[in-house]
Amino acid sequence: MNNNINYQINVVLVRSLYDRNIGSSSRAMANMGAHRLILVNPQCEITYEAQLAAATGQEALQKRTTYTSMNQFLSSEPEGIRIAFSARDGRGRLSRDFNEAMQWLKSHSHFFINEQPSIQKETFIYLIFGAEDAGLNSEEIKDAHYCCCLPTFGNNSSLNLSQAVLLALFILRQHIGGQRTLLDGQQKPRESESLPNILPDESLKLWLEALGLDLSSKKINAHSVLKRMLLQNTPTVKEYQMLETMVQQTVRKLNRLKELEKKMKSTESI
Repeated sequence: MNNNINYQINVVLVRSLYDRNIGSSSRAMANMGAHRLILVNPQCEITYEAQLAAATGQEALQKRTTYTSMNQFLSSEPEGIRIAFSARDGRGRLSRDFNEAMQWLKSHSHFFINEQPSIQKETFIYLIFGAEDAGLNSEEIKDAHYCCCLPTFGNNSSLNLSQAVLLALFILRQHIGGQRTLLDGQQKPRESESLPNILPDESLKLWLEALGLDLSSKKINAHSVLKRMLLQNTPTVKEYQMLETMVQQTVRKLNRLKELEKKMKSTESI
């Protein structure tokens, strides 16, 4: 493909059922240098399981973009090359080999170049994957430029979601290129990135309030004590991210418990 074009790689997961697969996909994106993770109408919450699965590939997961529908995704994102993946053929769809599709893109990618002054020769690529149980439906595929299948050699052509993401990104990289990762012994030592440690202050307040604790005291309360303890121990960025995910998950469950208790009380009073 044209080496003068800057390709922005986006992985789009539609109606995903398991947050662990979303986390694993984020890790695959980090392996292959993909830029953005987009979730369309996810059927699960992002919990600590997703962070565990993402392991050292947290960035795409933490910076994910979420849309409620395919229409919102299509209207909100810049125009680009949309490639839908399906292990099924028929039903009005023609699922072609991904390598074959890449041959077409080599000669047509110039049609999708964004020529805005601030974004010179930039092309957005969207790799679109469906839910784990049934994949993409016809309505979700209709706006894709290509419907593709990934190569398998066994009797089972259905791949785990994160495996499909990794394989698709690997094939894409074979065609568009990119800077290969060098092992530690092959490269000069890299300076460690200085990322700010951000305390999930608001999430902690919501959590403590959901527990029924009084935070009205200005001098000392549960929030100020917990905040001081965390800052004194200087957690890492990853530890802060995990803490916020766990706190948010606990708040959601506490709120659900309160709603259930209200329903039970109203039922008893009838």
